[in-house]
Amino acid sequence: MDTVYWVSLLVGGFFVLLSIFGGGDADADVDTDFDVDADMDVDLDGDADVDADVHADLGAGPGFIDLFTLRALFLFAAFFGLTGVLLSWIDTGEPVTAILAFLLGAVIGLGGNYIIKRIGYAHVSSTITSIDLKGRTGTVIIPFDGADRGKISLVSKGQRLQLVARAFEGVEETFAPGDDVVVVRIDGRVAEVVKPS
Repeated sequence: MDTVYWVSLLVGGFFVLLSIFGGGDADADVDTDFDVDADMDVDLDGDADVDADVHADLGAGPGFIDLFTLRALFLFAAFFGLTGVLLSWIDTGEPVTAILAFLLGAVIGLGGNYIIKRIGYAHVSSTITSIDLKGRTGTVIIPFDGADRGKISLVSKGQRLQLVARAFEGVEETFAPGDDVVVVRIDGRVAEVVKPS
């Protein structure tokens, strides 16, 4: 199990450090929509073989799902690995080490991602107001219809933004990826949109 902790620490830590120290002004929003497929074969002490097929389809919808991003995955991996390595060094014992490493990784991964997203929203809201967004034309990224929510991309004040969106009150249309939309109003952090006439 030490190998799993070390690999998690190195891979997750590399990407966390890269996001902190690399990139300068580059801004990458990777919390849109992604599929993860992985096949893992792990041999432990030569006499145990574990096969796992992992498939996750995580959308960047509103609310709780927004917490599951690549950033959260890398934070989880880094702190899961770090906790596992440190607890292994003090010889805590394997079931306790694995449980504590998983819990701390999950708390820091999801909690850190939540805090980073809130800081990002505060930064955007201080420079771009809801008045600036009204009447803007955008493009659907994640499809939605009726009262469901999706995501749109638009440009305001020279900044490309991705906003959670839903159909304007009473509009019963389907908004597919690539469709043009017009922002009618902003309700909290949700853009209410219609298709251009």
